Amino acid sequence: MKESKYADKQVYKVLINAPIETVWSELVDTTKPRPFFWNGSWDTPGLAAGNPYRVASNQGRAVAVIGRILELDPPHRLVTTFRLTALPDPPSRVTYTLKEKDGGTEFSLITEQVLAGSKSEKSMASGSRFIVDNFKAHVETGKVTFGARITLALYSLMAPLMPKAMRAENWPLDKAE
Repeated sequence: MKESKYADKQVYKVLINAPIETVWSELVDTTKPRPFFWNGSWDTPGLAAGNPYRVASNQGRAVAVIGRILELDPPHRLVTTFRLTALPDPPSRVTYTLKEKDGGTEFSLITEQVLAGSKSEKSMASGSRFIVDNFKAHVETGKVTFGARITLALYSLMAPLMPKAMRAENWPLDKAE
């Protein structure tokens, strides 16, 4: 039997105490930095299947993630390719699902097709938990967790030390995968 080159699919879930429309709006807001995405902003010509996107931070000087929108079914599902620009690993797949449940919204972040044993696998595992926990906090309270606020402050201080590979000029939208 041939062993897969991909890590197992990972599913991160949380129940958010908010209507599905509110949760969806927060997830896809392209107008401002998103603290649950490490203060990155969606940069895309439009949220539509087939369009490229990148997640830009540090006043647009750094790009942490590039990809392409594969599926969009508001307010229930968003599927993208996902590549961390600081790492040489191939793109993976990230799916966000929203379901009305118990008076709130069940939010799931699913990672698939992540190269097994890669730095992306390790980074996406910790990053996915950060996103889910802080997305919930942000939607419910308007703020991310205290730990995330400390992390974001440290990231801001370290911005001048970002890897050259993440500089925005290296990742124009037409380079998204």
